[in-house]
Amino acid sequence: MGVVVVKIVIEQSVYEVVGKQVLLNLVIRRLFYRFLFQKILCYIIVIKVPSWFIQLILFLIFRSSRITIVGEGNLKRIEKEKQRVIFAFWHGSYTLLLVSLRTKKAVTLVHLSFRGNYIAQLASAFNYHIVRTSGNGRSILELIKKIEEGYLGFIAADGPQGPSCKTKPGTIYIAQRAKAMIVPLTIKAHRGLVLGKRWDKHFIPLPFNRITVFIGRPIEVKPGDSLKTKAMEVNRSLLVLT
Repeated sequence: MGVVVVKIVIEQSVYEVVGKQVLLNLVIRRLFYRFLFQKILCYIIVIKVPSWFIQLILFLIFRSSRITIVGEGNLKRIEKEKQRVIFAFWHGSYTLLLVSLRTKKAVTLVHLSFRGNYIAQLASAFNYHIVRTSGNGRSILELIKKIEEGYLGFIAADGPQGPSCKTKPGTIYIAQRAKAMIVPLTIKAHRGLVLGKRWDKHFIPLPFNRITVFIGRPIEVKPGDSLKTKAMEVNRSLLVLT
């Protein structure tokens, strides 16, 4: 009787060990497939491949369009004086920005979202250093550090979620911390599509276009300046250029 009980206990222990091992294998396999498909294949199929296609289209637009810069003297003066700069533009024109203004050292802030993944991929292809937004403020510190290192900062003044054409105080705060000038920047194209259902009325230019880049006069931001007052000044300047 005792031998039978011991045998039953041993068999139960074996079954428990085998069951746990099978369960562990299933969990590991599930995690592996989730990582493979969701993190790698899904990223390649949903993000990378469409981004490559869009990059080709943007490159075609850039090569086939006539681009004119108005206010280029403001840009040359900034480069000559080696000033720290943040270009403020409307969120709806970031595609126009990518195809019209090329700089060697540029940094931009991109929202941490699914749509932001596309923007980050495209901007990276055009030599922008990407800083993804974060809730703990580290992204702002990283952006400021890059501007202090000599990168030209690019910030959508009304981004990342609007309202449209309303400059937010965050742009002024970053300029204060980085001791940078704010340069209003607007871009217009003669031919393109407007995504009217989006909050920013995003503009997508077409190939064989005429694109004009308007560079405004630099706006100085002092340590004691009111964020709200300076935001209104930047907003007025952007609207005038627009």
